[in-house]
Amino acid sequence: MFKRLIRRAFAGIAAGACLAAVSVRADAPASTVSVQYGEIQGAKFAVALPPGQWNHRILLLAHGYRADKTPLVADLHPERASIKAALDDGWIVATTSFRRNGIVLADSIADLDGLRNYIANEFGQPERVILEGESMGGLIVTLMAERDKGLYDGAIAFDPTFYVKEQNGQVGISLLPRIPLLLVATNKEFLQSMRYVTSLVARPAPTVQPALFVIKREGHTNINQAEHAEAFEALNAWIDRDSDALPKPKDQAQFFDATIAPDPGPSTAEIDTQAHSIGTKVAEVDAVYGGVLLEAQAADFQAAGIPLMTYFTLEANGKSFRTLYARTYADVKEGDWVAFADADGRTVAARFMGDAAKTADLTVGTEVKLTAVASGVTPSR
Repeated sequence: MFKRLIRRAFAGIAAGACLAAVSVRADAPASTVSVQYGEIQGAKFAVALPPGQWNHRILLLAHGYRADKTPLVADLHPERASIKAALDDGWIVATTSFRRNGIVLADSIADLDGLRNYIANEFGQPERVILEGESMGGLIVTLMAERDKGLYDGAIAFDPTFYVKEQNGQVGISLLPRIPLLLVATNKEFLQSMRYVTSLVARPAPTVQPALFVIKREGHTNINQAEHAEAFEALNAWIDRDSDALPKPKDQAQFFDATIAPDPGPSTAEIDTQAHSIGTKVAEVDAVYGGVLLEAQAADFQAAGIPLMTYFTLEANGKSFRTLYARTYADVKEGDWVAFADADGRTVAARFMGDAAKTADLTVGTEVKLTAVASGVTPSR
């Protein structure tokens, strides 16, 4: 069932806590997703309700590290294919900022517990709750999986940063999860996750032996929506049956290769081969750091004659910015504009250590033109 939903999605695109005011999309028809926003103990939350009947299951998302001075934001994207598939299947999907930014572990666990309790009090006790986290969020959900079983039924940690330590922190890794724990690791974090799974520590019941999926791709948390969905489906199968339900490694490999080639679907970009330009739109804005996701795909750059590691101008709202079509953020210096293909095959445009959306007044739907820079031409910045 979930595989059909994810394919369709890609084709279409605490008890007693101090609770602040909650806003709801009251104008949303019953057939659409509605989102609640609120605050618990200083942590902002967002709860997306399914378009149909709730199946009494919850997916809680834990975000990664955010710098101290960035805003507290509950950054939830119901339109993302893996999240949309879960919502279409009847799940509630929710996330929370933490009450403060930086390296925060103990408080983040309390904030996730508080959000789970809020949902249970507001909508009824769930039958299943799964945790998902990326980067530091992956470490957080691992710590939560190591507690006594009760509130949560399983956890997925994408590129967990096991080396992160909270100053004067009181929580630490035990290597002894009590619920099914699936680690999903790219090349960058593979060794850390492998060491967690293969650690020579006794794991008698009620401890559960963790599992590891590998994503053979560079880039921290550079994991696409299909890979997120595959991990989610695998964890649910594990909970429903047992670990034998997990997909098996092939060709004598130690771990299952969960890499899925990106499939962004048909391009909506307009290519002008004579002007070496691409007309596209902003599909998503990162509310924390100000990076944007463009509808333009990697193949569009090739068709327009904008090769990798060359410059183009990004034009929007009467402004233009010199941008490097690169591999990662690390290819430019602080403050410079950069664009690169994400794991789903679409284009991230950002300023390294800067806010691209604010600088260029970019919002969802903004029309953007990308034009190859002629030799000797330096656009305004």
